[in-house]
Amino acid sequence: MNSYTVHPSSYRDAAGFIFEYEGKIYRQVNKVYSDNYTLLHSSGLYTALVKSGKLITHEAIQENITCSNDWYITLLPQQLAFISYPYEWCFDELKDAALLTLNILRTSLDHGMILKDASPFNIQFADGKPVFIDTLSFEKYDTTKPWIAYRQFVECFVVPLVLSSYTSTDFIKQLQLNPDGISTAFAAKVLPFTCRFRLSLLLHIYLPNAVKGSQQSKPAVNTSFSKQKLINIISSFTSLIHSLKPAKAQSAWRNYYEETILSNTYLEEKLLLVKNWIKEVDADTAIDIGTNTGIFAIAAAERFKQVIAIDNDDRCVNDLYLKCKAETIKNILPLCVDIANPTPAIGWANKEREAFLSRPGADLIIALAVIHHLIIGRNISMPQVAALFRQMGKYIIVEFVPKSDSKVLEMIKNREDIFYDYNEEGFERSFEVYFNIIRKQKINGTDRVLFLMKKR
Repeated sequence: MNSYTVHPSSYRDAAGFIFEYEGKIYRQVNKVYSDNYTLLHSSGLYTALVKSGKLITHEAIQENITCSNDWYITLLPQQLAFISYPYEWCFDELKDAALLTLNILRTSLDHGMILKDASPFNIQFADGKPVFIDTLSFEKYDTTKPWIAYRQFVECFVVPLVLSSYTSTDFIKQLQLNPDGISTAFAAKVLPFTCRFRLSLLLHIYLPNAVKGSQQSKPAVNTSFSKQKLINIISSFTSLIHSLKPAKAQSAWRNYYEETILSNTYLEEKLLLVKNWIKEVDADTAIDIGTNTGIFAIAAAERFKQVIAIDNDDRCVNDLYLKCKAETIKNILPLCVDIANPTPAIGWANKEREAFLSRPGADLIIALAVIHHLIIGRNISMPQVAALFRQMGKYIIVEFVPKSDSKVLEMIKNREDIFYDYNEEGFERSFEVYFNIIRKQKINGTDRVLFLMKKR
């Protein structure tokens, strides 16, 4: 019998499941889904979605790898380098994922099929844009029935986006605590009263919530439904989501480089050093920690196949995502991740959704103007930071910002200086436990020092 591992997130759908075999991800299609799988291809829907880049490709394999009695066919899908989750996305990433779902739904109707679910977990980002990954989400369309995934779409996409537009983008992070979505009842209580006068919000948030409450004690009533009604709903959702913009909020780091008292020469020299050093690194992937506006992530993208750019400031991440879209930079994935409190494992048995640090690491870690925020701002020790970076990557480009720096002086101005080992010697001593120093360069006009290191 072949040795394979069923993916811990793939247990909800009787149509099939994801498994890993010999280092690759496969999807088994079960017999119960055979008619829908055949229709997906014979209707031309699969070809249409793949051709437009909206659905990942797959190769059909006539081998029952799992030796299952339920087996119908095995699929080898396009292999994705990195998996992210909706609660790590910025506003416009979730918005684009919602619009993709609606577009796929509309296209499916034209091919006699429909989406049976509308979870944002069915979407990943590849080549700079969202792509649908769940091949088994399509089923034959019954023109007499409403869209079964309507409520799921509202609570997983519409509510988080509307709350993020009218109140705070922090609500996207709530999908980590509520992976099945945020209820319309909650949204109706939190949204400003004036939202009741917006027709699309009245139709999709307030009225469904009111009807759900009033009909709890009433028997279900069968009502007719039509394709045109569903098309109207899709149009309503599309117009609403297109109109939404992230709520205006103060960003702590959005204008960091524009407002810093350090000279432009500092940024230019640091950028030149980073560009030169990454040429020396034998690497394909990089993680830019505290990416801010993405200046160094973009520089790394010129050299590496993929760059994961993370920051705990969602406005910065959103700006970078929009910049990558506008400039067609396809190999940067901006994510809202706080490296001092990275995304944990969640879901069934704490294995359904992987922790950020458990996902594939990178060849190079870039951590510029980050160390002082972790150690002084978050009270994390120097050895702990060094150990974390060792866990994450093979090489690191890291910037040490000493106590004499204006930014550090500002951080410790109104607190006791308990950071006795926070100096260049202490920094090197902590990092040399795990790394060899390859390059070391003081940045002209500052006391800041840049290091290139390789894991021992």
